[in-house]
Amino acid sequence: MSVAIGVSLASALTAVIAVVLSMRQVRLMARQSLLPVVLEAFREARSPEWFEARDFIYERLPAEFSPDRGVSQQPPEARGALRKVGFLFDNFGLLIAHGVVPEELVIGFFGRSLQEEFWQIMAPYIRKEAELRGQSYMIFFEDLVARAQSSSVADIREDLGLRTVDRD
Repeated sequence: MSVAIGVSLASALTAVIAVVLSMRQVRLMARQSLLPVVLEAFREARSPEWFEARDFIYERLPAEFSPDRGVSQQPPEARGALRKVGFLFDNFGLLIAHGVVPEELVIGFFGRSLQEEFWQIMAPYIRKEAELRGQSYMIFFEDLVARAQSSSVADIREDLGLRTVDRD
């Protein structure tokens, strides 16, 4: 009788371990299948078109274009730049909110520019667009900025063990 119980317990334990390992494997495979999406998003953040849109936002947007028109009612050049940069951050925010990528990956990559530069300039346009539409707009971008505000970029980079080259 005790041998039968021992065999049953061993079988049950083996089944539980198999289920746990299978669930872990499924999670790993799901992350692997999303890796190309994540890499493409980072590639987009290095594209010449993205840098052009970024420069437009920094150099021209606030001086030449009123946020009173939101995003979609801006002239094509301003609208395109706002969408190019804003939707990239919105997509990163979406991936973070759904647990696809850790927030430290994105916040560590973009640093303080998320809230101090991009959001500060773009927020009036995004908020006006939401008002004009009567619904949320680029909410994952805003969530990403809120996460960045509650994180220390220096701590994230330190936790990664990033090193610098000695300056002579």
